[in-house]
Amino acid sequence: MRESRVPASLIIAQAILESSWGTSELATKANNLFGIKGSGPAGSYRRVSAEYVNGQKIQKASDFKKYNSWAESIRDHTEFLLKPRYVKVIGADWKTACREVYAAGYATDPQYPQKLMRLIEQYKLYEYDKQGGENVTKPIVLIDPGHGAETAGKRSPDGTLREYEFNRNVARRLVKKLQSSGFDARLTVNDDKDMPLIQRTNQARDLKRQGQNVLLVSIHANAAGNGWSTANGIETYTNDQAEKLAQIIQRRLVADTNLRDRGVKRADLHITRETARYGIPGVLCELGFMTNRDECALLKTDAYREKFATAIAKAICEHYGVPFKASTDNPQPAQKPVDKVSIEINGKRLSVQGYLRDGVSWLPIRAVAEAVGGKVEWCACTKQVRVNGKDLTESIESGTSYAPARELAAILGLTVEWCGETKTVKLKKGCA
Repeated sequence: MRESRVPASLIIAQAILESSWGTSELATKANNLFGIKGSGPAGSYRRVSAEYVNGQKIQKASDFKKYNSWAESIRDHTEFLLKPRYVKVIGADWKTACREVYAAGYATDPQYPQKLMRLIEQYKLYEYDKQGGENVTKPIVLIDPGHGAETAGKRSPDGTLREYEFNRNVARRLVKKLQSSGFDARLTVNDDKDMPLIQRTNQARDLKRQGQNVLLVSIHANAAGNGWSTANGIETYTNDQAEKLAQIIQRRLVADTNLRDRGVKRADLHITRETARYGIPGVLCELGFMTNRDECALLKTDAYREKFATAIAKAICEHYGVPFKASTDNPQPAQKPVDKVSIEINGKRLSVQGYLRDGVSWLPIRAVAEAVGGKVEWCACTKQVRVNGKDLTESIESGTSYAPARELAAILGLTVEWCGETKTVKLKKGCA
């Protein structure tokens, strides 16, 4: 419940009801406590069960998920309830959760909500909801924009991106998102000047000494060597106190940006070392390489800076069991295409075109995906186009959805080549 905000009372009541206290055929032979259909980690288990069709009870044979353990069943069930259709269950009181899980189509029995409520009342399962809530305390979140304007050498090889400017942009976005979600979020540095690292971590130390629960997150762009390099991807550094949070941050950053996963790491870094000294969770995020030509182009865009800030904010909310509320006071400015680009796939030119914006090529999602057999979906709940089951950074121009060329290519398994003379994006089948 602390991780997902699905009420514990609801999960326990559903397990009791649907598995007959763990004695049902599915529970004993398939470790399936909730009667979820389909193929599970251990395969499937076929059986006849009762269902309601147009109010009439019938018997129907179906395949049910098979699990290796009850714990695996509980985890999958929680993930199932995190689908958009069950959004009203998340963070709800137990009575509302019982009604909304049925209203969203979880079960066909018209008495399902009442049966759950009777179990929760009879065994006082709502006490677990209170216990979970009392154990979660929102911290003061210090967001540290790494480096400053006077830090030497922290820039892209072509001089078009300075790390301190990127760090501060993402950090300020992140602070606003966390504040909108109810956190006391603050910047360690409010201007562009350099601040010694010890002064940054001492802010967290002082709050800790005052008895405050505090978290420190430092924002950075990575670098490798003095010129353009092939090093790429996202990595998150952590200490013992922030290991679980760091895993969530890394997972969300990679999923939301489609950049390479370099993993969660440990290193003798001031931010993570000094926070650990005082028992404070400390995280340092390296959000792509400004020395990688492709990633540098992405780091310069508002779209990706927004993605980084949103992913980290959502991860912090997830870890502390707080609903994420998108800030509305910092909308992205409207941007117009700067230049048209042509598109070739395996040497064949498409009839549609993309466009250049801030050095990034944006391509029409549906046209490119369908040209190589990709699956394109529209999610009405999130207003998001998905390709092969993955979300994309999206821009809508004249009713058409566009995405960054390299992000779209990565999902479709294509390589990308840019021809500056003809302003053409060349896509080919191969290892992305």
